[in-house]
Amino acid sequence: MVLAAGTIFWLVRALLAMSQTVALHWPVKKLAAVAAMLGATAYCTFSGSDVATERSLIMTLVMLGAILVDRAALSMRNLALAAMIVLLREPEALLGPSFQMSFGAVAALIAFAERWERRDRSEPPSALPWPLGPIWAAALGILVTTMLATAATAPFGAYHFQTFNPFGLLGNAMALPFVSLFVMPAAVFGVLAYPFGLDWPAWALMGLASDAVLKVAHWVATIDHSTVTVAAFGPAVLACFAAALLWLTLWTTAWRWLAALPLVLGVATAGKPERPEILIERDGSGLAVRGPDGRLAIAGKPSRFVLQQWLAADGDSRSPDDPTLRAGVACDRLACVVQTVDRRTVSYTRERLAIIEDCQRADLVVTAIPWSGTCKARLVERMALTRDGATSLFRTASGWSSHISEQPDSERPWSRRKPTPATPSTPAPAPSADAGESDADPL
Repeated sequence: MVLAAGTIFWLVRALLAMSQTVALHWPVKKLAAVAAMLGATAYCTFSGSDVATERSLIMTLVMLGAILVDRAALSMRNLALAAMIVLLREPEALLGPSFQMSFGAVAALIAFAERWERRDRSEPPSALPWPLGPIWAAALGILVTTMLATAATAPFGAYHFQTFNPFGLLGNAMALPFVSLFVMPAAVFGVLAYPFGLDWPAWALMGLASDAVLKVAHWVATIDHSTVTVAAFGPAVLACFAAALLWLTLWTTAWRWLAALPLVLGVATAGKPERPEILIERDGSGLAVRGPDGRLAIAGKPSRFVLQQWLAADGDSRSPDDPTLRAGVACDRLACVVQTVDRRTVSYTRERLAIIEDCQRADLVVTAIPWSGTCKARLVERMALTRDGATSLFRTASGWSSHISEQPDSERPWSRRKPTPATPSTPAPAPSADAGESDADPL
C-alpha cells in the first residue's frame, strides 16, 4: 500500500514540478497527496479490499492527510489516530496478528525516524563518490528499516505462528530493491498506459522483477534453519513484549531504556513455557503423549491440521508424516500404549474389551467410545470429550491437571448449549394427624 501510494505521490509531484508556473503558484505537494490518496483507495478496491488492506489504507490516508494540514506525515500522533480509527471500525482486530505486527513495525520505524531527525548533523557526509554514496545510503536504509521491522514484529509472529525467520532480514534486503524500484513503479505505469494499449512493457518488467523476488525467497527458504519453530508462550509473555515495545517507542528520553525490564522478563518466561504432558483431540480420534525423550508421540489418528498445531505449539519442527512420531508407541488391533516422561502408562483404546483390561493396569485411559462403567485408572471417554472439548493434561505430583476448551461457565452464541438441570419439585407436606385443628403461631 505504501509503495503504491508513494509511487503515485512521487509521480504526480514530479510531473507538476516540471511546470515553473504550477510549481510556484500551486500547492504541488498537497495535490500530489490528494492524488496518492485517491490512488491508494483505488488500489485497495481493485485488490479485493480485505481486512489487512483496509487497515493499511486507513494508515496511509492518515499519513497523507497530515500533509494536507501541514503536519508531519510520520508521527506517533498520526499512528495513534490510525489505530483509533481501525479499532472503532473493527475492535476485534486488536487481538489479531495483522494489527499487532503492522502497528508494531510502524511504531518502531517512526520512533527511529524521530530519533534520526534529532541526530547531530555536524558530522561530515559520506566521502564515497557518486554513485557509490547514494547506493550505500539506500542499502543502509533498507538494512536498518528491515532490522527494526523484524525486531518489532518477531514477538507477535512467534506468539501467533510459533515461527521465527532469522534469515528474513537477508531475504527482505535482497527483495525490497526489486519491489520498490521495479514491481510497484511498473504496476503504476502499466495501469496508466493500459487505456492506450502501451502497457505490455510495464507488465513484462513487472514479471521479470517478480520472478527475481520469488527466486530470492526460494533461495532463502532453502538455507538451513531458515524457519525456526518456537514453543508457544502465553498471553502474559506477549504482554511483556508489547509493553517493552510501547515503552521503547513512546518515550523520547533516557527513560526509554527501562523497556529492557519487561523485555528480559518476557524472554526469560518464554524460554521456559509450560508444556502439556498429554493432548487429546476433541472427538477422541487421537492423542499426543510426551515420551521419555521429551518429544510428543502420537497414538490414534488425529487430523493432520490438529497434529500440525500440536507440533507447532510444542516448538517441534517435525512434519505430521514423520515416522518418529510413532516411536515408543506399542499398538495392536485393540489399543495403543505409550509411556510418559515419568514412566506413567497411557492407553488409547479402540474396543470395549480393551477398556476393561487397561483400566486395571494403566494410569490413564483415553477412548472415543462412550463408557459409564467403573475404571481404576483416570478415564477420558467420548461423553467427557463431548462435554469438555479438546483436553490437555499437565503433570502434577498426584496425577494430572486438565485444561479443557469448553469451559462450563462460557456462554457464547456459537457455544454448545448445555442442558439446564431440572429443579426437583418440593413435595407437599404430609397432613398432620389433627387435620381439623390449626397450628398456633408460637409468636
